[in-house]
Amino acid sequence: MRHSLTIGEDEHFLWLSRRGETYLLHLEDEAVPVALEALGGCRYRLTVDGESCEILLAVDGDVAHIHLDGAAWSVRYADPVLRHAGHAGGGADEVATAPMPGVAVAVHVGEGDLIARGTTLLVIESMKLQTAIQAWRDGTVMTVHVAVGQAFDRGAPLISLAPETEA
Repeated sequence: MRHSLTIGEDEHFLWLSRRGETYLLHLEDEAVPVALEALGGCRYRLTVDGESCEILLAVDGDVAHIHLDGAAWSVRYADPVLRHAGHAGGGADEVATAPMPGVAVAVHVGEGDLIARGTTLLVIESMKLQTAIQAWRDGTVMTVHVAVGQAFDRGAPLISLAPETEA
């Protein structure tokens, strides 16, 4: 699954894969080996294409703050479900849609449930990779569109929340 990271005003699309014990970062037509090793506290060793350096990393929700060689960057992660929700005809504030085709493997909420931001709503599986779909805001579950074992296509609605005025 492609992920979206925003650094400054620029949006970058990337994904990670594995080759043996190595992770590969895919960005456009390039794939480079990457590793991140915890050194303690907020210190990490970042290795990209064989070159290593120490970084400071602090994560606040969907934003990672990185300090490297005297410069600082804020990197914002865009949840793929929220990002694609607007492309499926529903508002991102109300509908979580499938970021890829798959199968529902667990549904943790039902219609009428009150949920908090970050609550795991359901778990989907695509190509043997399980992904937890979490609540993007506080609210009330209006509709659960899938059941355990049900297959769906990319863009299919998974969970609808009641509009905020009704939640």
